[in-house]
Amino acid sequence: MALAGVAALLCIACSTPPNVAKPPAPPPAPVKRDSVAPPPVREWAVHRATGTWRFKVESNATVVLASDSTSPAAPIHSMAIYSLSVDSADASGYRIAGRVDSAILSAGGRVPARPVDSTASEFSAQIDSLSGLTNVAMNGGDRPTCAGGVTPAVAAGLTLFVTVPSRLQQGAVWHDSTTTTTCRGSVAVVSKLNRAFQFSDTTRWNGESVLRVNVTATSTIEGEGLASAAGDSIWVSGTGTSSGTLLLDPTSMMPVFSTTTGNSDVTVRSRQTTLPFKQHVADTATMLDHRAGAREP
Repeated sequence: MALAGVAALLCIACSTPPNVAKPPAPPPAPVKRDSVAPPPVREWAVHRATGTWRFKVESNATVVLASDSTSPAAPIHSMAIYSLSVDSADASGYRIAGRVDSAILSAGGRVPARPVDSTASEFSAQIDSLSGLTNVAMNGGDRPTCAGGVTPAVAAGLTLFVTVPSRLQQGAVWHDSTTTTTCRGSVAVVSKLNRAFQFSDTTRWNGESVLRVNVTATSTIEGEGLASAAGDSIWVSGTGTSSGTLLLDPTSMMPVFSTTTGNSDVTVRSRQTTLPFKQHVADTATMLDHRAGAREP
């Protein structure tokens, strides 16, 4: 029995862990931090410079009759040269003067031919950071064919002007909205264009720093008028979306280059027929006399 008791005590002693002090826990690892601080956000106070510039605007579109799956797509190509001036600001904003120096239009398929503007179209407007583009009017001897409207070439040229806030920093988002009445023959078509801009970054064009701006847009058109001397009425309606990129000169806030693509649905209705069309369009605009300069944005 004594031996058994001694053996039991020895087993208990073997099963008890020795009282050994634990080593101290290691200190927490330091948080790794980037060795290079992020660059500061760049910001500009916008002061639109005055001057005169020339632009080439090209548009390539395809139009298809949506109600006829066998109808081939009709190509439409247009190109216009513009001279645009921005004068010093007054209480109503900057004064704009423009001229369509030349314009060509070619259409195929079932698209009716539209006569090219016979004379150089002159126009004027105003622009500021709050109201956008206002007081658009045709000047000179070329008069529109509908009340209060402008020619299609003038309407296209007006889209070159971008409303910009008084202060601009990288990543900023802003909007502008323009309503224009365009004469399609004697039919006055009211176009509403809503654009959203985002300043992405800077890049270089012709050796000069410019602002890269992404743009998305939605548009609507509504119009009615007489399609012929016989008094046949016509109604036009439609919606569209587009997106693209602008390269803006940081002093004039005019695009040195832009490219956009878009799609629209347009319905032309008369008392006898309703024709729904789908259109895809790609536009490019280039400032013809942009030169490298020393000023950095």
